[in-house]
Amino acid sequence: MAKFADVIVVVPGLIGSVLSKDKKDLWGTSPGALWRTIAGGAIDRLALQGLDDERDDLGDGVEATSLVENVEMIPGLWKQGGYSILDRKLVAGMSLDRGENYFEFPYDWRRSNRVSARKLTACVRKWLAAWKEKSGNQDAKVVFVVHSMGGLVARYHIECLDGWKTTRSLISFGTPYRGSGNALGFICNGFAWNIGPLKAFDGTNAIRSFDSVYQLLPTYPFVDAGESQLKRVSELDLPNLDRSRATRARAFHDEIAEAQERNRTVSGYATTVRPIVGIEQPTFQSAKLAGGTLSLLTSYEGEDTKGDQTVPRVSAIPYEVGQEAAVYIANTHSALQSDQTSDAQLRGILTEPTIDLRRFRADTIQLGRIGLHVDDAYSSTRPIVIEATASIYVQKIKASVCRLDAPGEISIVLWHSEGRYKKDLTLPAGLYRVETQEEGLHPASDVFLVADE
Repeated sequence: MAKFADVIVVVPGLIGSVLSKDKKDLWGTSPGALWRTIAGGAIDRLALQGLDDERDDLGDGVEATSLVENVEMIPGLWKQGGYSILDRKLVAGMSLDRGENYFEFPYDWRRSNRVSARKLTACVRKWLAAWKEKSGNQDAKVVFVVHSMGGLVARYHIECLDGWKTTRSLISFGTPYRGSGNALGFICNGFAWNIGPLKAFDGTNAIRSFDSVYQLLPTYPFVDAGESQLKRVSELDLPNLDRSRATRARAFHDEIAEAQERNRTVSGYATTVRPIVGIEQPTFQSAKLAGGTLSLLTSYEGEDTKGDQTVPRVSAIPYEVGQEAAVYIANTHSALQSDQTSDAQLRGILTEPTIDLRRFRADTIQLGRIGLHVDDAYSSTRPIVIEATASIYVQKIKASVCRLDAPGEISIVLWHSEGRYKKDLTLPAGLYRVETQEEGLHPASDVFLVADE
């Protein structure tokens, strides 16, 4: 197998990194270590004191040293399948070299994801520069393979910290792009658990101190408070929830969405997101507030679309990505990255850039035809409307917009609407070529000018 051209970076989810202090693990890797941490009350030592001001170093001596390797379970809080299986799938399956074009990024998962994203940015710049020098491939970029909350860390790096300029793609396993009802339950109803005669433990204070858990709150209308429609978490006074922190957490997601909306209009933006989504598992999808008590529900307005037990199906796909980009695995949140079928899914996605399907098209195939509708010139201050018609029906038409007078290319999708395929975008002044690339349709291209008024 040829050497993989890019750098792969694995970013784990909540509780997926080992946390140490004074060279002793507070959050360990040996089988059962996490359970002993909880049962022994050590989770209280992880609690943050006061609000997270998002400085790079809290000065508490806690640092993330590696990824959790083994299967771990914290009853009532989170289940973690470990990352050793994923490591073997990638390193052996893709012939990667650790420390060269394969890296794992442990981080302090108690902190705001903005803090972790800044540290990720610094590491990625160093790793990618070293790989370009060693491999000689100056076109190398980064492919993120992420699990759960690790996808939010990577997304902030990509969209808000200019990471898109060096990112090839983001492959996410069960990332709660729109939040998780479990996080709301932890904050409002607490985190305490017991079994039979074993003494109950309570990690509520620690869990409520983590800004990361607030950033996992659902972002869409989620709570039935007895009004005509569901409300967002940040719009309500809920038991034990700090509404100001919930509002700040919502702003974290808004910042990513607004940055992505800006970035996609910039020449050269072409980051691909491939969500791997867990389905068929009972999952909290909404909540009901009655008599001061919050109850989590496994349905949304009476419909149960399920999920992976932690992340609802609808939450595991980013806002700007269509469902056709998703891969579905009928498994639970903790097992997605270790599922037997994920091996083939990962390798298939990672090797896509090396295969040009157009080479395998018979010359005798009658391709559909595209009619492009592009004006000769547009204003840089107004939306540019690119339209097309097709002789045969397809759901969408993929295309690229290439800057001819300067470097840069973006991928776009024209969606079917009222008999035409349309895409609105904003571009800086320059000379451009648009070219369609939809399989089954003969390519069409045209040039246009964007000028300042």
